[in-house]
Amino acid sequence: MSLQFTVRASVSGRLCTGLISLLALFMAANFLWYALQRFQVDVDRDGWRVRIGRYRGDLRWAEISAVVIENRRIEGRGRRRMVPALYLVPDPGVSLGVPSDLRATVDGRPAVRLFDLDDLKIEEEQFVRDLAGLAGDRLEVRVHRLNAMLPGEDARQRRNGGKVLPAFPSGAEGVRTQRWLNRRRFLLFVGWYLFAVVPALLLTGFTARLHELLGAAVAVLGLLAVAAAYAQFVTRFSHATGLVDVEVAVAGTELVRVVGDRTDRYDMHGGTIVVLPPGAERGYGRAWLLGFPYAVALLGDPRTGRLRHHDDLRALSAVLRESPHETDRAAARDIDSLALQSQVGDQTAPDGADNARLWMSLTKAGRVLAWAVVLGSVLLTGGWLLESTHYLGDAVLLICAPLVPLWALYALYRMLELLGAAWDAVRKKDASGTVSHLPQVVRRTGEGSRFWSSGTRES
Repeated sequence: MSLQFTVRASVSGRLCTGLISLLALFMAANFLWYALQRFQVDVDRDGWRVRIGRYRGDLRWAEISAVVIENRRIEGRGRRRMVPALYLVPDPGVSLGVPSDLRATVDGRPAVRLFDLDDLKIEEEQFVRDLAGLAGDRLEVRVHRLNAMLPGEDARQRRNGGKVLPAFPSGAEGVRTQRWLNRRRFLLFVGWYLFAVVPALLLTGFTARLHELLGAAVAVLGLLAVAAAYAQFVTRFSHATGLVDVEVAVAGTELVRVVGDRTDRYDMHGGTIVVLPPGAERGYGRAWLLGFPYAVALLGDPRTGRLRHHDDLRALSAVLRESPHETDRAAARDIDSLALQSQVGDQTAPDGADNARLWMSLTKAGRVLAWAVVLGSVLLTGGWLLESTHYLGDAVLLICAPLVPLWALYALYRMLELLGAAWDAVRKKDASGTVSHLPQVVRRTGEGSRFWSSGTRES
């Protein structure tokens, strides 16, 4: 195959080289055209003026029924991620005339997707506040972490149908709690390897020397015991880790929780609410928990035991107090007692965690090495069994054969995730540290705001 691309290559090889070169040039030219196309969005008291690529559109506020910020799913780098995007929903009968790449639907209505909030170097919180001042009741923010950024508690409740409980613990405290939970999970993983995996492999090897069939039976039982031990112990802190930095909202009599691209709703008047003290459920440290009856929200920090802000606790108890079920009303009394212990002003500001995602990605990348040790131990055991058995050693190596490429794909996924987190951290640092050398992304005037990119737009 390499001869096809040498100077002495055949005619077919030269044609193949020419086609590949043309394809590469076409892709580079297309990317360059897309990156350099003009992008500008102006919004003021009169309406919107949009200039995106070849699209030119002017919409008055009278022609717009809603301005929506909600998550959309993006496929990339072997995983799905949710990013907040800005949509304009015109009134019925208003012509859009937008190209296909900007067309979207919101609640079944045709809409215009202007841009993703992470496409440009903007401060999302300030962006939401500025937009709320211009859009008024037309603005619908459906991303829970941005709901709390809307000005005024009344505005947040009007647009979201209830009280938004911020992520807890948040900011630097949330990062410390994540580290605390991951350190304990790593210790459990080491214990699982030393006291479950290694004994199972050694016992299989020694019994196989006595009799191959006995060794095979021990290998099967050992595999079941290792899997059961992993599910019982290593995953103990996984659920608590997932609850950290997850926002919930009290909407009517429901508790709404968004995890990734999934929205869970729990009926707070269903007679199933319980308040679990520290130690009632394994893997949650010192945290008080809100359960249905399984834990769905943290009322306290698993690391320190610090309780949520008393206003958040009282918002929960206010809804539970109106329940027709005594179980829910008893939970309301328990939460009221916790609110008395929570101090005013103990809510941690979400700062000091700019590199949290980078640190978490680095921690997860370290799991590649841990699983490499486990897989290497199994491979060594298979090689050891080859010397004393006819079939068992071959069977172990045959089972490991597909595990090696799976581990390689897992390692590639973690490395790409780490590189993506590092790139995001560098981009945010560049945006915050060189603002005086770049065009502003958001300019506020007495009349309105302007959002634009410095000649580029990310896809």
